[in-house]
Amino acid sequence: MFGCATQRGALRGNGTALTLIDPRGVPVAVGELIRDRTATVLIFWSGSCPCVRRYQQRVEALLERYPAARVRAVGVVSNAGETLADARRVAAERGVRLPLYGDPDGRLAQAVGARSTPTVVVLDQRGAVRFHGWIDNERAAGERGREPWLDRALEAMLAGHDRFAARTPTYGCAITRSLFGDEAQRCCTAPP
Repeated sequence: MFGCATQRGALRGNGTALTLIDPRGVPVAVGELIRDRTATVLIFWSGSCPCVRRYQQRVEALLERYPAARVRAVGVVSNAGETLADARRVAAERGVRLPLYGDPDGRLAQAVGARSTPTVVVLDQRGAVRFHGWIDNERAAGERGREPWLDRALEAMLAGHDRFAARTPTYGCAITRSLFGDEAQRCCTAPP
């Protein structure tokens, strides 16, 4: 199970139990994503969330700012009512470069406590949640008093220390789960 590094430990089995669908449509264990990286940034993503859209340029800048050999950033689509294909279509229309991975049944979102988009979760090489929050405290880029929460966490992790806020506030659109507790939500019909 995931947990805050200071509270609950690391991902059980280094992520072998949780699987995402990669950009080619192939299942991949979360443990594969975190392997050989100092930090893996999971950005919970939705094509219908205005907060995700507002943060798009900041996410694109993140991809440029940190070395891919040490930091991997991926978008995670966890909404029950949003297909990965739909999310990728919206991302392509917007020119999003962040690779989007599907989170079947929202299991990863649930495991790391992500309840809204664009919540950011940073995992270390062991699968421990080192940061859980938002990229920064700005609703619109350029606002006064910016607190670059994610940058501080990544810079500290790359420098080998943990002097950063591990948890910050989150805002945004709720990640939807199945309304009926089973597959019925996916086809928008009530259970029998």
